[in-house]
Amino acid sequence: MTNVGQAGRLTSNDGVDRLPWAAIGLLTLLALALRIAAARGALWLDEAWSAQFAHEVRTPGAVFFAINHDNNHYLNTLWLQLVGWGAPPILARALSIACGTASVIVAGLIGARRGRTQAIILAALFAISPILLTYGAEARGYAPMLLALLIGIWLVDRDVAGRPLPGAARALGYAGAFGMLAHLAMLPGLLALAAWALAARLSRREKLPQAIGGSLRLMRGALLAAMGVVGVMVLAAHASPDGYRIGSYQAFSLEALHSGLETMIAASFGLGFLPGALLLAIAAIALPLVAWRLPVIRDRALFLALLLYALPGAALLLQLGNSGIPRYYLIVALGLLLLMGEVLAAGWTSGGARRVATVAAIALIAVGSAVQDSRIIANRRANPGGAITAMAARMPHGSEVMISSSRDSAVLAAAAASASYSLHIIPEGCPPTRFLFGEQDDAAAFPDHPIRCGHAYRKIMSARADGLSGVNWQLYERE
Repeated sequence: MTNVGQAGRLTSNDGVDRLPWAAIGLLTLLALALRIAAARGALWLDEAWSAQFAHEVRTPGAVFFAINHDNNHYLNTLWLQLVGWGAPPILARALSIACGTASVIVAGLIGARRGRTQAIILAALFAISPILLTYGAEARGYAPMLLALLIGIWLVDRDVAGRPLPGAARALGYAGAFGMLAHLAMLPGLLALAAWALAARLSRREKLPQAIGGSLRLMRGALLAAMGVVGVMVLAAHASPDGYRIGSYQAFSLEALHSGLETMIAASFGLGFLPGALLLAIAAIALPLVAWRLPVIRDRALFLALLLYALPGAALLLQLGNSGIPRYYLIVALGLLLLMGEVLAAGWTSGGARRVATVAAIALIAVGSAVQDSRIIANRRANPGGAITAMAARMPHGSEVMISSSRDSAVLAAAAASASYSLHIIPEGCPPTRFLFGEQDDAAAFPDHPIRCGHAYRKIMSARADGLSGVNWQLYERE
């Protein structure tokens, strides 16, 4: 029999039967609509190269053994191979859209162990979070990985509470394999889950051998899956004459680390209008403060601490490269969203002044996320397909374009294939092409009238990325 305790807490065996399905369903539909809207526009740089890799190697086996590149997120590449080169962008992004949308339901299930209020709040946070909207609507492996990790959290959370779900170990194995095939960022998440499961058993005064055995029985399938995927990656890289390749590398700097973390935190809650240093300081002290004030969260505190602090700490201590890229901290964002769900649910159920403050915080996050989400949707990652549209308007039957960097070739090729437009891309040399395309990551101004191969070019179209993904580009026509 199911009972509802104080503050609306669920006390059923699994919480699923009392999940507020109507509210979760509406939030899931909202998440789906937002992700479909954000999935418009041609593939941007990283997506386009993933599609080109999938097209070039042609077979599923080659996805694992022939690419050997950090831009090869196995499940995503297999999906791109399945839908085919030149597929409509929304179809290329469909795997991420589906996984990003499903994450809203799983977030609600995680919150359901605390009560209806937390279930709804967590589902809402995961539906509108700008960082989850971004990566839940592009052809990369991040959204499938986050879905798998959330499923793992739900399963281990039930085990920690002493109410394990039937078949949890097997389900964790499948989730671990799915997440690792989606993105290697699943690995630290799995290690954190294993540590959490072990610590929970020790807190129940189990002897160390029994605690280790119990946590291994729960996590064995997931950890074996992780070892298998890492082993395949290492063997493939070792067998390749080029080894394992990284698309771009930026040396570590403390400034970059701060920037990446600040951007990630702001994008998690739509709070980009607040000072980044303030957000970083609040995030750094949030867990100890909340654990002190809300003893109910202590059963999740270790796992949240590992999600929040382990990866940034490792980046700082080991001075890891590319530490300024916000998406590398997606599992930290997930931890922050889970922690925020705890705080807001506790504030709501407390009533009085705390409820008023909670309503204000929810409104701030909702408005900030809505503004940032709308900008992401409108910008479409600076939609490089606009360059194809502009060239097709001037030369409907096909054209040639010179590029300023070899990395631009996949972007234009993917956009042209999706639009069924015949485009010959000239990476080097000096043929008299009518068009010139250039792109860059930073905000530096493009030249207005560049000279290439003795010819002057004039700008006809440009776009700048507004969000976490995309590149700035400019299209020129020969004068």
